[in-house]
Amino acid sequence: MSYSKKFKHKKDLYFFTLSELICVIVDMDKKENIDQNQIVSHFHDNVDTNKDIPLYLAETKDYKETEKIFGLRRYITFLHQLSSEDQLWKKINNQINPRSLFLSWFKYAAIIILSFTCGSSLFYLLGISNHETKFATISSPRGQITSLTLFDGSTVWLNSESTIKYTSDFSTNKREVYVEGEAYFEVTHDKKNPFIVNLENSQVKVYGTSFNVKAYPGSDNIEAVLMDGKIEFSTKKYSVVLKPDERVIYSPQEGTIVKDHVDAEKTSSWKKGKYYFSNESLSNIIRQLQRWYDIEIIFNDNVLSSYTFTGVINREKSIKYNLKLIELTNKINVEFKDDKIKITRK
Repeated sequence: MSYSKKFKHKKDLYFFTLSELICVIVDMDKKENIDQNQIVSHFHDNVDTNKDIPLYLAETKDYKETEKIFGLRRYITFLHQLSSEDQLWKKINNQINPRSLFLSWFKYAAIIILSFTCGSSLFYLLGISNHETKFATISSPRGQITSLTLFDGSTVWLNSESTIKYTSDFSTNKREVYVEGEAYFEVTHDKKNPFIVNLENSQVKVYGTSFNVKAYPGSDNIEAVLMDGKIEFSTKKYSVVLKPDERVIYSPQEGTIVKDHVDAEKTSSWKKGKYYFSNESLSNIIRQLQRWYDIEIIFNDNVLSSYTFTGVINREKSIKYNLKLIELTNKINVEFKDDKIKITRK
């Protein structure tokens, strides 16, 4: 019986093939391993695949099979910190029935996947044979900034301690995600299919543009800043259209919304490791520093949280360096002890 007859839909066969691709372990001798690594490295590093490859390798079956497999690279997403779905993987494993026919394909594709994911990201398989809604969740932990590419080609940057999730049926026809924390989007243009970003008690609707959203749990405000194009920010009560270099600030608790002008380039500069603050409260700055450096900072006086700061925080600098800048511009003392930092009034 052929594989195509075992599956009702091509999508099931596709996911089955990728499942086996990831799971099959192939034993290779030393010479094979060297040749295969050379072939995969060649495809990964060279745009023109007809150059710089030994003739004896270019004529091999291994080379031709790798050339076919490499065409799958556009489907591989740089996903980081995926949430575990034990039940889903059990279903995948139960459907795996290795066949020697696929072994030569799998050994090359597995190497390609590892080269794209750099050992830290996985291609996530969802909704193989049932219609139950499942979510892929990607989190950027403290001390890290994460970037990923969605299946429609849109690119997302997640700031530290931020999360994005989307359903298993996310595609070019249905583009909807959910965000907690801070994220910067470069959305692939599509007039027929809007891109929806769901935040706490609010939503951003776009068709193709670049923008930044900020909605950390427990924060007083939700913000959206437009880099270029046009976006619509909406709540149950309000609907605001933004133009480039405009920002909307929504307060769920107070039920208010404000629109103003900002430098959008500076607002999104965090993805390059810099944070620009303008008359920002010390409490908000400290929260960001805690996310970036994954360290606890303690106030001994609530009055300190209302102190303000204007300047630039550089993630490439040490936390001591950045706190020293704040210490010089405010009447505070910074004390480092063990894995904690204590801030007091002078």
